Amino acid sequence: MLLSRIQRYIIWQLLSGLALVLAIFTATILLVDVVEQLRTVGTDVDLSPFDAVLLSLMKLPGLIEQTLPFAVLVAAMIAYSRLNKRSELSVIRASGLSAWQFLTPVILMSVVLGFFSMMVLNPLGATLAGKFEESRNSLLISGGVRLDSSREDVWLRQGDGNTQIVISAQSVDATGQIFKDVKMLEETRVYENGRPLDRYEFTRRIDAKTARIIDGFWQIENLIENVPGQPPERMDALAIPTDLDPDRLLDRFTSPNTIGFWKLPAFVRQTSQAGLDTSRFTVRLFGLTAMPVFFTAMGLIGALVCLRLSRLGGTSRLVASGALAAVGVFFIMQFSSSLGASGALPPFVAAWAPALFALFASLAVLAYREDG
Repeated sequence: MLLSRIQRYIIWQLLSGLALVLAIFTATILLVDVVEQLRTVGTDVDLSPFDAVLLSLMKLPGLIEQTLPFAVLVAAMIAYSRLNKRSELSVIRASGLSAWQFLTPVILMSVVLGFFSMMVLNPLGATLAGKFEESRNSLLISGGVRLDSSREDVWLRQGDGNTQIVISAQSVDATGQIFKDVKMLEETRVYENGRPLDRYEFTRRIDAKTARIIDGFWQIENLIENVPGQPPERMDALAIPTDLDPDRLLDRFTSPNTIGFWKLPAFVRQTSQAGLDTSRFTVRLFGLTAMPVFFTAMGLIGALVCLRLSRLGGTSRLVASGALAAVGVFFIMQFSSSLGASGALPPFVAAWAPALFALFASLAVLAYREDG
């Protein structure tokens, strides 16, 4: 057997603690989010409680993904506290099982949950997050609310003071670069006696199947150009200068949280080939690959504070110290990810350094208490 009977018993304690924590977390998250949907979306449109619950259920996997590391921490604290209070840890230690051996169950559970979060929960959460945005936007649009960040019915404006172009598109792809079913209305400022007036006159209209921004130009394909006083002209392609920032469009229309783990590598490659800044998405990808390590660190922190190894002090102080340490690791990871997204740190370092530091610190404490 890979695991002894005692280790299987500890795993059962861990899983029962995790089930309890997840039940409480899920119920709390769902209740809070339903109220939030009724408060935000329900303010603008007639939203029934049933629709609010459906919207919240779409967000639930993503929210569980974010809270699961803390659930692992709390589950480890509950499981080892139970063993400690019932003096079972003392019996286990007396039987000759080392701390390394009775911490194997929490390490195993954390690694498995880390891979599950990365490979299953994250893609599911990303898919449902996209459906949540679509459903939410559909409800708001049906209620007459104008959405600036939706990837459907997109409106943009560019100009230099003398000429302005209003761009309307039926939709835009995930990179924020390829616009479909495009209409462009170009207007030129009116001058009188050499002085500019505060009005514009229509110059031309362009209807196109697709348009994309490449190297500072709108590259428009399969278009019809309408100029006042002239017959419509059909063209295969046309280039128009633009001052719109492709990176800002990417930020506006796409969030790393809406792209699942399995799709992220191709997305990063695609946007990088388009010459766009992929730092946020690369940090997200590396951060997901670091989840098993991060989960293991959180599980060890939870377990270590509840193990009455020599000279560890009072339980309440230990629990508080463990919670503070876990929250500290989380915020360090968020801060490091922000540095990676801004380019201040390499994406791999930004994503992996906090998790590895927390893991090695936990292992060092265990080695010191057990062997030192």
